[in-house]
Amino acid sequence: MNVTRACLITAVLLSTASLAAGQIPAEESAAETKITATLHQMYEAEKRRDLKFVLAHLADDFAEVAGDGKVYHRSDIEAGWADVSLKSYELSDCLFKVMTPDAAYLSCAMKVDATYKGQPFPQRFRVTTVWTQRQGEWLIRFEQGTIAEEKSPAK
Repeated sequence: MNVTRACLITAVLLSTASLAAGQIPAEESAAETKITATLHQMYEAEKRRDLKFVLAHLADDFAEVAGDGKVYHRSDIEAGWADVSLKSYELSDCLFKVMTPDAAYLSCAMKVDATYKGQPFPQRFRVTTVWTQRQGEWLIRFEQGTIAEEKSPAK
């Protein structure tokens, strides 16, 4: 085996070993940081009633399968904006994955204090968002919100 081939094989093995050891490539880490920050900014915008900011981060063909099982689109978000009031939110237990250079998903457990048409909103969800990058900006293209069971007190 010549020296060049041995060096190439060693480089491939080392890069594979670092991925297997749990190291995230820099591009994936940067995407996760940007997407997570954008999602938090969107929830903060919702709290302050800034629809323009939220819509600026939804793809034109955005779709959401909500906890009620219905599919909502960007126009539905606009139409129902006045009916939803988000007071607080908390994200935890997040999973992130870059699927292609321009597509990623983020899935988090979410606890909210919110109302819909004045009625209490379910408090716990598992929310998964699929993001696509267009002209350097990450936008939510799809969202799935699954209502999670309330945690019962320990006995």
